[in-house]
Amino acid sequence: MPKRMKNILWYSFLSSASWNMYQIIFNLYLRDLNMDNVFISGLMSLQLWGSAILGMILGMFGDKYGRKKMLLITSYISGLVILIRAIFPFETLLLWLAFFNGGLFASRMILLNTFIVEVTDHSNRAKAFGYNFGIMMGSGLIGNMIGGVMGDTFGLKNTLIVSSIIYILSTTTLLKVGDVKIKKKQKFSELFNFKTIPKNELHILKGYLLSTFLIGFGAGLFIHFGNLIFKDLFSMSPTMIGVAISIAQVGTALGSFASPYLSKKFGPLEYTLFLQFLVVPLILAFAFVREPYIFTGLYALRFSFMNMTIPVITTLVMSNLPSDKITTINSLNNLLNNSTRAIATAMFGFIVGTTNGYRNLFLISTVFYLLNFFVYLKFFYPLRKEKKTLNLYKIKKG
Repeated sequence: MPKRMKNILWYSFLSSASWNMYQIIFNLYLRDLNMDNVFISGLMSLQLWGSAILGMILGMFGDKYGRKKMLLITSYISGLVILIRAIFPFETLLLWLAFFNGGLFASRMILLNTFIVEVTDHSNRAKAFGYNFGIMMGSGLIGNMIGGVMGDTFGLKNTLIVSSIIYILSTTTLLKVGDVKIKKKQKFSELFNFKTIPKNELHILKGYLLSTFLIGFGAGLFIHFGNLIFKDLFSMSPTMIGVAISIAQVGTALGSFASPYLSKKFGPLEYTLFLQFLVVPLILAFAFVREPYIFTGLYALRFSFMNMTIPVITTLVMSNLPSDKITTINSLNNLLNNSTRAIATAMFGFIVGTTNGYRNLFLISTVFYLLNFFVYLKFFYPLRKEKKTLNLYKIKKG
């Protein structure tokens, strides 16, 4: 693994751990300040729209001004924003900052993925994406645990301040990553000019965006309300809910590290398609299973299987699109993902409010995940024998 990639992995570890330390405490902090669910859900909605709109704009700046430069700027400002939210928790200020916080964090993820493409080549890219995603999930688990303990020991506000400072300091690891020269600065009009993209690459892009729409809506119906689902269906305690989510994160982290090896052994698209197929009956089971331990196990498996495929598909898609438009495409993908999630999130209350609320919710979600499986089958599975795919995972043709 190149030295500069190792520094990026350190950044992923520190920023993800500190971000999860912050996230696990923040809503509890707001509740302690007597802010109700309506206000907190409003913050979530604004954050998602910020992720969709502002995240797209900031992400595109990466293609124009450089991915490392924009990653440094957005990460640093994001750290300052969450620090201000912790120190000055005024409702009006929180509402304004929610939009910016969503946009800054989303652009960080966009820029990080494209920066990894920039500093790797076909020989190490698959491993780099697998390690990076695994580290982010593993450090997220660590952050959740440390944040919870620190919140009980040192207080919620102090924990938020400490985690914000660690997040800001995580940007120093990026300073050790060498600059990658921009081949050519582009005008914004050129960033959206997709006419020059070859037909085969445009086909992949269509599949990528269609998959994002389907998963964004299908997941958006329930993924942001895991705590409420466990509480409403089984009256679970926060501790048990935390255990369920932690198990899912551990499974995802281990699966992400193993992803490059499993992809090499079984084929990246065969492996990905198999897991995508398994996810469909798991979500369908959510509609009918009402035994808490079985439901928890199924929930953890769905979370793990779905997220284990992310490094594989990200590597394949990013390696099959024009390098000078990767950040712009990622930004458009982010806009589609977060806007569909925001719409689906708004529908949660309406669907769950009916007689068979949660059952209907999961049945609708199952349809979207099933459609996504067919999208993978049509748009991505044919890539399994392409030379570029075989080279990424060092698979011998034959």
